[in-house]
Amino acid sequence: MARVRVVTDATILDTSWLLELYQVPGDSTPQRHPAVLKQAALAAEGAMLVTVPVLFEVANHIVHVRNGHHRRRLIKKYRADVHASLDDEVPWTVSRPRLTEGDILLRSQDLADLAGRFVDESPVAYSLADISIIDLARYLQKRGRQVQILAFDKQLEAYAG
Repeated sequence: MARVRVVTDATILDTSWLLELYQVPGDSTPQRHPAVLKQAALAAEGAMLVTVPVLFEVANHIVHVRNGHHRRRLIKKYRADVHASLDDEVPWTVSRPRLTEGDILLRSQDLADLAGRFVDESPVAYSLADISIIDLARYLQKRGRQVQILAFDKQLEAYAG
């Protein structure tokens, strides 16, 4: 039976998925990489979004790569991707959790809101990055957009729709 591909308006990328895409040692597995590349190609047909907290988490994992040569290569790739994204190029769009107009960096109220949600959601073990993804997904869904979340966390993927 042929697989039916669900068309999404927006794809939100999680830390775990980006770590696989970048093949960060200790945080990725070589067996997953081909599937991640294939998903990236499919997701690239629509809007691919990354929240600022996810970018911070990915950077934190990259700086802990032990091999200095490999770490510098990853940092350069990451920096190039972030710069390209901010210039409205590929591979993704950096987005605030609630997609309000203006600067993508978190304002003090955004940070306070995330911290409040962090306390409220702590029994579920969500990180600030996870909460930012959930908020962005809910925001987009309220506006009638079909959302896909690329993650290796089934609990987080459950917020897609």
